[in-house]
Amino acid sequence: MFKIFINARHLKAFASCATVYFAMISVNAWAGETENFVNKLKTHYEKTRSIKKYSLNYHFLNKQYRSQDYWDYQAPDRVLSVRMVEVDLEKKHFYDNDILYSPGGQILDRVQFQNDTHSYYYERNGNYLGKRYFNEGMDNFERFVSYSSLNIDFLAIRPLLNETNIEGSITISQNKTSGTTTLTHKNANDHIVDYEFNNTPLQLLKINNKSRQAIFIYDDYQTTRGLTFARSVNKFYNGAKEPAYISFNDKFEIIDEVDANKLKLPQGYGPEVKPGDGILVAKEIAQDLYLVTDSGGWRNSLFKINGDEIMVFGAAGYPELSTKTMKLISERFPNKKISAIHVTHAHESDIAGLKVYAEHGIEILADEYTIAAIKAYPDFTSDIHKFKFRAIKSEQTIEGARFYVLESMHAKRQSFVYFKDKGIIFQADFLNIAFDNTIPKVIPNYTRVFIDFVRSKQLKLNRIVGNYQNNNISAEVMNKTYGAMM
Repeated sequence: MFKIFINARHLKAFASCATVYFAMISVNAWAGETENFVNKLKTHYEKTRSIKKYSLNYHFLNKQYRSQDYWDYQAPDRVLSVRMVEVDLEKKHFYDNDILYSPGGQILDRVQFQNDTHSYYYERNGNYLGKRYFNEGMDNFERFVSYSSLNIDFLAIRPLLNETNIEGSITISQNKTSGTTTLTHKNANDHIVDYEFNNTPLQLLKINNKSRQAIFIYDDYQTTRGLTFARSVNKFYNGAKEPAYISFNDKFEIIDEVDANKLKLPQGYGPEVKPGDGILVAKEIAQDLYLVTDSGGWRNSLFKINGDEIMVFGAAGYPELSTKTMKLISERFPNKKISAIHVTHAHESDIAGLKVYAEHGIEILADEYTIAAIKAYPDFTSDIHKFKFRAIKSEQTIEGARFYVLESMHAKRQSFVYFKDKGIIFQADFLNIAFDNTIPKVIPNYTRVFIDFVRSKQLKLNRIVGNYQNNNISAEVMNKTYGAMM
């Protein structure tokens, strides 16, 4: 019998070597298991990996689009979107028609496409762009596909299946209790993405892009014409407990090519929309009443001089806009003080910059419901004590500005202002008209409510200034809009 004597120092060294040795065995086994599972996936999805051209019809309930833009801030709602896409991954062609149905009957019918030489975005209903269009740039295909492919599970996992450095980029973990396997992938964009699969049957359950804080949950697997895919996809962002999008895949088909007629602008469209310079300018459009806009004209506001004080209308869309507007006014009229700002309604895109005014002690004019909604806006929670409010009532006149407050399907309460002696109205979202005065094919009911109200009050009109887009809408264009389909 042999006896082996090992002192404490030798024992420690032996234990250390053993740990390294067994760790190496564990790593090699783990890497092998990862490769085995990836190969299993490749075999399972083999039939779909050759798909290069396809069409997809899906619809979804959209919460993120109207985040803080609800009809009633106390009862958050969702809007319905219907989307139809055609994609050629080889030629890098795509067509995407997104139709969004907003409360009150507004229909946003948007199209984007890319062919060999152009990538454009335009509207079919003409709500905001009219006949103009955006040039999206030839890298738009990659942006579109990176998002669109996540709607179909077997397309969503292609970055995982196409990874060549499995050992260096993918790790695996098994959960025997739940019967699931998770592959963690560091992809080409250095994003860390978890792919969770059910083992029996083998199906994708969840994608968690940790770098983008985006989680997609896949469910309701069905087989149609030999292809099995998830029919429902819930999409969560930024740690939210509720999905921003509840999506349903209606129809997936393999196609020969993207319809060539869809890869071009419709006849009569143009010119291309050029980006604005972002430099605000003020132009007097009536005595003591100034229009503020930039070369792009996407956002417009007014300010009115009342002696040594100035009242601002519709310039609180976001903090940068508020800061730039205040700076422009102070430079133009250094001896006058901004005393108040009017808010038409409490959607995020109309109030997000209010804190800038509040920090300067400027009074906020709004109806009582809108004030309550502003107080409930999450981003103002820590600073709401700085806000000074003055509740306005319908048909109230302050310094020559007459306010009207209406019930609307766009927002539960929505106001506009009328400058009687100038024949000018300032409004937001009641009447959206593009710069080229294209009349939308379909208008929401609240547009007619607004026009009916203006007519009933027999308001004399020389000009309607829209908070968005067209800042010089004529009474003639308003009347033509009334005749559009609802």
